[in-house]
Amino acid sequence: MRENRQLGRAIWAPLVAAALSGLVIGVLARLLMRGIKLAIGGSAGLSLAGTLGILIVFVVLALPAAVTATARPAIMNAGRWATAALTGLAVARTGLGDAQTVVLADDGQLLPIAVLIVVFGAIVVAHGRLAQHLTRRLRALPEAPAEALRTPDARLV
Repeated sequence: MRENRQLGRAIWAPLVAAALSGLVIGVLARLLMRGIKLAIGGSAGLSLAGTLGILIVFVVLALPAAVTATARPAIMNAGRWATAALTGLAVARTGLGDAQTVVLADDGQLLPIAVLIVVFGAIVVAHGRLAQHLTRRLRALPEAPAEALRTPDARLV
């Protein structure tokens, strides 16, 4: 029975960690996207479909880091950097759509835009680290005692 719990924990911990990491980093990315739009003077409207799409993409992109969180250090680092590279590519492809607007921005707009772009880079790197940290924490949660998992015996009442 204990082996089944360990196997279950090994399966669900990376999935839950990827979901949590993707949601946190996805929300931060969406807020940064809004900040960049505001900094360049664009409309700052956020669509629900766009936000959900971004959150789903960030959850999926967290999976390589989450599933390699407890592997050997070389594999763990490769998983984290795979997440960072894929996330960076997705962010860069999205950001290139606004490249012309950013290049043509006024001098007063360049500092806030540059700061937001640097913060974007930081969350891209943090994405994989957060997924791996959460996976290790979830796998290390203490098990519930067997008494708490049993159903009450109706005959004793």
